[in-house]
Amino acid sequence: MKYSILLLLLVTWSAVAQTPETVPLDSLTERSKRYLNAQQPDSLYALMGEAFHVQISATQFTQISQGLKAQLGQWQSAERRSVKDGVARYKAVFDNGLIDFYISRDKVGKIYTFLFKPYEADVADKTAPVLTSNPLRTAFDKQVDAVAQAYIKKQNTVGLSLGILRNDSLFTYGYGETAKGNGRIPDANTLFEIGSISKTFTATLLADAVQRGLVKLNDPVNKYLPDSIPALQKDGVPVTLKTLSNHTSGLPRLPSNLFSTATDVTNPYKHYDRKLLYTYLKTAALLRQPGKEYDYSNLAVGLLGTILETVNKKSYEALIQERIAKPLGMAHTVITLSEADKKVFAQGNDGKGNPASSWEFQALVGAGGIRSSVNDLFQFVKAELGKGPKKITEAMKKTQETTFVNGATTLGLGWHRRTETSRPWFWHQGGTGGFVTYVAFNPSRQTAVILLTNSQTPIEELTAGFLNLAEQNTK
Repeated sequence: MKYSILLLLLVTWSAVAQTPETVPLDSLTERSKRYLNAQQPDSLYALMGEAFHVQISATQFTQISQGLKAQLGQWQSAERRSVKDGVARYKAVFDNGLIDFYISRDKVGKIYTFLFKPYEADVADKTAPVLTSNPLRTAFDKQVDAVAQAYIKKQNTVGLSLGILRNDSLFTYGYGETAKGNGRIPDANTLFEIGSISKTFTATLLADAVQRGLVKLNDPVNKYLPDSIPALQKDGVPVTLKTLSNHTSGLPRLPSNLFSTATDVTNPYKHYDRKLLYTYLKTAALLRQPGKEYDYSNLAVGLLGTILETVNKKSYEALIQERIAKPLGMAHTVITLSEADKKVFAQGNDGKGNPASSWEFQALVGAGGIRSSVNDLFQFVKAELGKGPKKITEAMKKTQETTFVNGATTLGLGWHRRTETSRPWFWHQGGTGGFVTYVAFNPSRQTAVILLTNSQTPIEELTAGFLNLAEQNTK
């Protein structure tokens, strides 16, 4: 999920940049609230400017606004907190919780930025020392602590388990608690929901299937779907396995019947089986021609996982165990928790710091259903760096090959790639209802960063801090 602030389900969107205007935006915010509550996406979309329309189509906006309303409930009020560089920040009160809402206007008065993020208080309420396993003995320990403390002391954070690979050694640290108030510091074996990092596992399974001659990257997806599903194509260009994996399929972020059929908004994917997926695909309309534009899609990668189950004649969970986890010695990378796993599974927490439901998956499991730990993910990134069984490392190498470039956006299969330096990092962020996670690795530096948290507090500053720290210590 490319810096996806509100995780796998609670979709957010933003126009690209900020404007110099500093005029309060109370009126536009009030109108946005009214249209969202009334389920009038066309009226809300009409408030958006040209730059926003380029980023999000009307059809896609309708699906997003419906999903947002379904999860958050009625938007009760909005209190302006600050205005910076033309962007106003509001405390938005919804039936189901607090959200930070950001909005700005373009030069003609239309909405330019429209962004929802987990609520973050201005002042942290944590005054007691944070629990940590960091021994603070070395200069590196202290550098790690400075970055980690800035995150863990924020309001509504709970726990952090992190690993940094440098000079062929893994350094692991834990901060906070595995569940609020239990006094147990997360360690390298604590299990977390890794959310969309699961997509890189799905990409590895795809590359593995290609190696074994089961599929080809450019196979149309309909080759592996029931005949009752019309051709998924636009302008004669079909959706392929590759475009499912690199988010250029043209499919929307989520299927429109996910929310309309959900039985539990706190565990939204649990009910979504193949029957519902195939029902949606029978009437699915692509937003754009496949292969043309990057448009992050949980639906696409979830569908890819289902197709891989079909061609392998095994469940996604069995494939993860057989093709990745067991060969790499990842004994605690699972989808279904055993009784032993449950004892080391961190409690997720929502944006208000309250315990959140775990997320279970059916048809869309390939988009975000895996649970893992720092130690297990260390084995995964070591293989990504070329240190593992030959068949797996060769498949992983295929996932790192560039399949799409558009400006600053560069993707392989599953992995995003930073291109602003001559030494790129491959990365993926993940999140579910109670977790935010991040994995990055740099082949040229043989370095990796793993960050697992059990809250919804944004981690952009945390990831930037540890990437910089890893680079400084591997020069």
